[in-house]
Amino acid sequence: MLYALQTIPGLGQLAWHEAERKLPLGDGGGPRLVGLRAVPGRNDLVLFDHRGAAKPLLALRSSEDVFVVAARAFRVAPDERGLRQIYAAVRYGDAIAPTVDQWRRTLGTRQQGGTFRVIARSVGKQKFLRRDLGRAVSDAVKDGWPGRWRLVDDDADLEVWATLVDQELICTLRLSDVRMRQRGKLRHLPASLRPALAAAMVSLTEPEADDVFVDPMAGAGTLLVERAAAGPFAEIHGGDTSPEAFSALQENVRGVRGKIHVSRWDARRLPFADGEVDKIAVNLPFGKQIGAEARLPELYRASLVEFVRILRPGGRLVALVGEPRALEQARAGAARALRPGARHRVIVLGNAATICEFTRT
Repeated sequence: MLYALQTIPGLGQLAWHEAERKLPLGDGGGPRLVGLRAVPGRNDLVLFDHRGAAKPLLALRSSEDVFVVAARAFRVAPDERGLRQIYAAVRYGDAIAPTVDQWRRTLGTRQQGGTFRVIARSVGKQKFLRRDLGRAVSDAVKDGWPGRWRLVDDDADLEVWATLVDQELICTLRLSDVRMRQRGKLRHLPASLRPALAAAMVSLTEPEADDVFVDPMAGAGTLLVERAAAGPFAEIHGGDTSPEAFSALQENVRGVRGKIHVSRWDARRLPFADGEVDKIAVNLPFGKQIGAEARLPELYRASLVEFVRILRPGGRLVALVGEPRALEQARAGAARALRPGARHRVIVLGNAATICEFTRT
């Protein structure tokens, strides 16, 4: 069966790697990637074939939503003919009945109908409006889907997402709910990382059971929570200078199992011995966050010097940064023991950012 993972722009490939690594084998083996699609500035979509149960998909942490694909259409015309193509694909598609059944099984319901709503998105030079796309899909659902379905504006039993990327239509049913995206009752701050992004950063540190893991600028603690969820560890440490952040940090790690320590500290003077730490993941302040871009080179330089000091040889640093050039200049000038690795460009709150990987030589 064909599924789609939805995640933060730029995280599609990392979300796929997590699915490939974690999903149990089905009758036909492991999941098979069908393709990556982008809704610019909004989401990445990962399309893949999976023969196993759907519920394990809801445990993936680098994704924010899970869908089962009900219908696809290709070479969709950009005019009224395209709307007729979309209607036909969504009404008569061979996968409609099986995907509605999968939706019922995943949600644990037997209802043969109910309320539905359509979320329509389009990318390209279509001559029709987004609402026309939504109307074609909703008409197809009402006219041809198994059961009796009634269109509503909000709070529906079933969410149908119709994404038109240039000439390709992807019509999906949402299997996840808000809990997958928000991760329970975490207290967030204005600059807090979204959990899916934090989970992707944690995975890039290559978690191991004996890790001493540190987030030197922990904010509300999202990276700490995601590291605890990623698997066994020896110790997790996090801290921040802000009283508000430290309060949120204490609240968010309360109840997380394992040796988790939080402190008020300055990331440029950390309370660890040389080479004591295995992994560091950090959301480095952007210019707007600290109020003056002129201070970034100084902050990055002093922080990297300290990170090099506490990291063991072979240790990993994963940093999210808004100005990767400034970070590289700081590394080249003061922290050459950090060997640069892969970079991953993402969109964070509408702004371009980069996840940078480093290894301590």
